[in-house]
Formats: sequence, C-alpha cells, structure tokens
Amino acid sequence: LVVVSLCVVAVTGERKKLPAELKVCKRNDPNVNECVKQAIQDAIPRFKDGVPDLGIEQLDPFFLGDIALDKKKHDGSPVDIDLSWNDVVITGIKSAKVVSVVADWDHNLVSIESTLTDPIDIKGKYNIDGMMLILPIKGSGDFDCKLEGFKAHIKIHGVPQEVDGKKYMMVDRMVFTFDTKHAFIDHKNLFNGDKILGDAMNAFLNENWRDIVDELKPAIEAALSSHFQPVVEKVFNVIPIDEIALP
Repeated sequence: LVVVSLCVVAVTGERKKLPAELKVCKRNDPNVNECVKQAIQDAIPRFKDGVPDLGIEQLDPFFLGDIALDKKKHDGSPVDIDLSWNDVVITGIKSAKVVSVVADWDHNLVSIESTLTDPIDIKGKYNIDGMMLILPIKGSGDFDCKLEGFKAHIKIHGVPQEVDGKKYMMVDRMVFTFDTKHAFIDHKNLFNGDKILGDAMNAFLNENWRDIVDELKPAIEAALSSHFQPVVEKVFNVIPIDEIALP
C-alpha cells in the first residue's frame, strides 16, 4: 500500500502477493507505524527499477505522461494561464527518505510524509498562454523544473471490500500535497523563440518562484492526485490487506 503510493506503480489486474523479501508489519504491533516506515524505506531501492512480478514500473525515472493545468479564469488571479505539460518525466524520487507514517487500518487510512535529499527534476513539453503575475507569457517547447527541499504528504482513504474470501482496502480517495524550499524554472522557445524576451521571462519566473508555485500548487496537486489514485486502486485490487499488514 504505502510502498506503492510512494513509488507510483502500474500493475496488472491479477491476484498477486508481495515479494517475500519485502517486510510485512503486524497491524496490532504497538510500533506498527515505525515498522511500516522502515518497510517503505527498505523497499525504495527494491522498487527503483521496478518489480516485474507485480507489474510494477520503474520508480526513477518515472514517466508521468500529460498534465493539464487550467488556471485561465479571468478573475484577477496573479497567475491566469492555460498550461499543459506533455511527456512529463520525473527523476529524483529514489532519494526519498520516509519521515513518518500513520497507519490506521481500522479506519482504512494511511498517511505518509517523506522528504527527498536530491532535487526533483521535472522535464517535458509545455504549452502556455496567459498572464504570469504582471507579465504576459506565451510559448511552447521543452521545459525543465527543479524542486529542491521537496517534501511530500500522501493521504490514502480506503473502504473495505471482500473478494473470494480475501479482504482488500480499496481506495476511495487519495490526496497528494507537497512543499518545496526552492524551485528553478526554465522554458525553451518562449515568445516564438525570442531569446531576449524568453531569458527575461525565465529570470522573472525564477525571481518570483514562490508566488508562482503557490498559485499553481492546488492545480498541480489535484492533477497528481488524479493521476496516482487509479494506479493505487489497481494495487489494492491485487494484494489483500492481510498480506500488506498482518492481522
């Protein structure tokens, strides 16, 4: 469960079991949260390159795909844009360090906090049109965004379900939020390749990165949550909860 939520996996619909080398915790253990925290940390190197037996794709780099961020509301917002990211690839997840885990199996709720020792590097194609703070922005091409001091907060809300005598924790809602200490932003081919305007805009974006990240965060978090939840749901369909957390 929590390993999957951190690693963002893709699985088949067959009934599977966790690999024997992965640590399994007892849900009634008074130190279960510490046990699950260590289990996730130990599993990150194992999951980095994927686990074919589970149909788990590689963790780092992770191919996220496409994200559309519609912030063009014409409501006076400092960031008023249409923005799409395509062919997005994320690297740096392998440096995740689990800070804390709260596993409430009775209420089908798991909360995870982790930090990354390496910057998160997000690359792909972009298309943007609108206003960024006080300046117009328009362009399409390659983009690179580095997030330093990245901290992720993941909450998984589940509902119990029994299939063929096996109990599963099916995902009802997943919430992914994040904080970062610094962001570096670079867009190629802004303003139809005008280097002077493009360099000036990139400098402006980096000078005001905090305001821009704060404005875009809700849309980015919603997009990430919507991308991750269906994947996590597939994991719950193949691994019984009693094999993830022993009764």
